[in-house]
Amino acid sequence: MKNIRRRFIFFNILVIASVGAIALLFMQHGSHISTGRMILAVGVVLLAVYIGSLLLSKIAIRPIQKAWQKQLDFMADASHELRTPITIIQTNLDLVMDEGEATVESQMKWLKNIEAESKRMAKLVEDLLTLSRADAGEPTLEKESFMLDEAILEVATPFEAKVIEKGLELNLDLGEKVNFYGDRKRIEQACLILLDNALSYTDSGQINVHLNKGDKNIFITIKDTGHGIEDEHMGKIFDRFYRVSKTKQLHQDGSGLGLSIAKWIVEEHGGQINVTSTLGEGTTFTIHLPL
Repeated sequence: MKNIRRRFIFFNILVIASVGAIALLFMQHGSHISTGRMILAVGVVLLAVYIGSLLLSKIAIRPIQKAWQKQLDFMADASHELRTPITIIQTNLDLVMDEGEATVESQMKWLKNIEAESKRMAKLVEDLLTLSRADAGEPTLEKESFMLDEAILEVATPFEAKVIEKGLELNLDLGEKVNFYGDRKRIEQACLILLDNALSYTDSGQINVHLNKGDKNIFITIKDTGHGIEDEHMGKIFDRFYRVSKTKQLHQDGSGLGLSIAKWIVEEHGGQINVTSTLGEGTTFTIHLPL
């Protein structure tokens, strides 16, 4: 947008200078310039204005068209993701209503399915609202000073039971105390997303969480020994709703929004998130945050 603004300013200056030059020329040599030449000069300027305006309008409309198409894709993907839980809920409700005289206990299987899909849909709607507010530029961070190592520990502790259940090992290396100024809930959410991904796609081995404080940056590293990511998917995993076919089968509850939200949270704090992965060996996500 800044480049477009500069081009418009330059074009306007050029038009004003051209008109001014013609006016000055007419004032100085008006009696020696024929009407035909004056009309020709004005016509050339007007033609240049028309062509320049046409080109600049096309340049200006491109980001708008791109943003509009992105919004249409977002709505289409969101509708697709919401359709599945709604369909499952409706199907299970039909089964329950067909047995009007049955007890609640006998229908518990269908009711639990409804509960699970309702929670899934609520989480999806919450994620969609988060991204929608981010796109609208609404202030969504509530910054304060907090101990980053304590926040990571608070997120990681509840995962221990799930890790043990899967026969994995969770290693926490939080190092020294790190005081950080940011939105604690959002930072915890980003770490939670990465830990959940690591747990979902790791069948054996371990998950390592490392916190390191440098001179200018803080590094949070979450490394697993899971399935890994193929090179062809590495550039797309942070895209909204993007899930490779293998992960769709392994993680049916996922919507493909988690990593895009984690990336947004990190970038809102002035940082960046990187990923490296080796197929069959594991994946490493590294969050860089400025001190």
